[in-house]
Amino acid sequence: MLLQISFFLFGFALSAFLWSQQGAAANAVIILMAVGLFFYLFTVFASVTLPECPFQTPTSLFLRFIWRRLQVTVAGWKESKEGYSSPDPGKLKETQALTLARSMRWILNTSTDPEVITSAAWLLPTIKWTPEVNVTAVCSRLLQTFTACFHADALLSHSARQRALACGRALHHLICNETIETVIPSDFMRFDDWSDWRHLSLPWGLERCKEYFVQYTTTLETDYKDNARLALQLAVVTGCEGFLKPTDVALIWDGVFHWKDDSRTAEDFDWLVDFLVHFWKVTTRNFHAMGDALLALSAMRGMGSVTRRDNHLDAIIFAMDPNKPSRLRHTALRAIFDARFKLVEIVDQEKGEFREKLLKELAPAMFTAAKPIASQRYDDDPDALFNPRRDDCYLRLIFTLAKQSDWSAHLKRAGHMERCTSLLEHVIKNSSSMSSVTTHPYYLAGTLIRMNASGGYRSSLGRATPASALVVPTNIVSRTTRNLAALLSADPGAPTPPGFLDNISEKEWWELLKGAWWAMHLNDLHLKQEAVEVLPDIVTYTLNLLETQPAQYDAASLVRSVDRIYEALDDGEAKLCVKRLQDALGNMVAGMPTRLRPLGSIVIKRRQSIG
Repeated sequence: MLLQISFFLFGFALSAFLWSQQGAAANAVIILMAVGLFFYLFTVFASVTLPECPFQTPTSLFLRFIWRRLQVTVAGWKESKEGYSSPDPGKLKETQALTLARSMRWILNTSTDPEVITSAAWLLPTIKWTPEVNVTAVCSRLLQTFTACFHADALLSHSARQRALACGRALHHLICNETIETVIPSDFMRFDDWSDWRHLSLPWGLERCKEYFVQYTTTLETDYKDNARLALQLAVVTGCEGFLKPTDVALIWDGVFHWKDDSRTAEDFDWLVDFLVHFWKVTTRNFHAMGDALLALSAMRGMGSVTRRDNHLDAIIFAMDPNKPSRLRHTALRAIFDARFKLVEIVDQEKGEFREKLLKELAPAMFTAAKPIASQRYDDDPDALFNPRRDDCYLRLIFTLAKQSDWSAHLKRAGHMERCTSLLEHVIKNSSSMSSVTTHPYYLAGTLIRMNASGGYRSSLGRATPASALVVPTNIVSRTTRNLAALLSADPGAPTPPGFLDNISEKEWWELLKGAWWAMHLNDLHLKQEAVEVLPDIVTYTLNLLETQPAQYDAASLVRSVDRIYEALDDGEAKLCVKRLQDALGNMVAGMPTRLRPLGSIVIKRRQSIG
């Protein structure tokens, strides 16, 4: 303000001096000074009347301060005279927040300078946005700046990385804000650099969260805890392609929470376990913060360091309680799913309390995490009787754990056998759709086989296929039986085919295993070692089923998928077993009467059109 007063006095003195010397020359200076004074007064007027104007002057700030004090004084005088209550501080804060939001919108709408946009984008998450502020143009400008940071086959410069972080973080903040409406173009989902963005945003966001949380544990200031919570939320939502809300279920089942060349060890996740435990044990629990922490911890693919894994396990068991929100239970299920191989390793190699806690407490907790709480009206409800994404994760988890004998025993004791059996009808119905490419049939069949569920278990699902339902020529049955007997006797080392579950009919077994073979073919499961491990047992069950009535007219439908899988497998035990099934199917189809062969051919052609 002193500088501006000095400039005004200098102009006034110069004009007065020239006027005393030569009036014509003084007119030019006076006109110039008048124009400058006019624009200055106009700027002051605009700044006073429009608080969102970014061109503020000391005079306007001073006048606004005097005006506000005058308003407060007059309002207080009126209230004291008329008995009104004092002005609401909350309304004043809302007015200030609205002013800041409008100022930010004005900057992003009018500026084209990348540095200005970057600076505004960094500040944007700190501003409280309200529905009164239209952010459509803001999103458009941020999207343009964000996509311009990425170039095909080019490394991002330091400034481009900072600009991408600022704009991407600002966009996610706007999307996460449920009080405002944002518009993201649908064609933006075809953005090709999501992987580069994730590898840039995830480590940066987690590091910011760690910094804020460490500061909170040192100072116990609430602002640091809130900043840590926001930083983790903005980091987790980058796990999927696109700009998603934190509550989107795609983050649970499809999210990727590690980055390229991620060299973190279990000890590097200790602070995140502490973050999870804090929001679990604090008086006002935050289930959303716990869910985000569990998703981020899934990148660990284990239970954590020796000093933290007990706390991590206790928090997961707590999160799997049936009374907890579905998102929290399912994020815990996702964390355990990613750690499934480590769980098998711990039970195989360790002894002690932690191993016993895993078997005795985690197995029942997993049952409640995936079990529907009640019948739901909509199929896409998170707790529906059959949720394809949830149950795919659940079946793959149980499939992996069941290969270990101790895990298998505790899983059956906890009720997972009943749970898997209850999914049978839904899996068969889902896999019968010719457009379905899910892996449910394969992992369900492998799970039932691994848990050796052919004991005395009974359930309401039991229903045998009546003999009159399928009329099969006697010569086909006898020929097939002789061929299978010859194949089985030719391999003395082959395992004895197990008996079938009494509560599952032969027809259901056939539909399940038929879906399993197609699931392996359509999803390239032959490339996954854990899926190939159970293949010999699936071959044995399929061979045994070929002797039953449901397989007589439908066996030809397996020919194409079995052939493709045999060609794709590497040499080994699995390929030899598939060869046995391939020969059995070939002999069975060759033994069919000519009038029955077209039925198999039609099925094969129909499968080929899908493949």
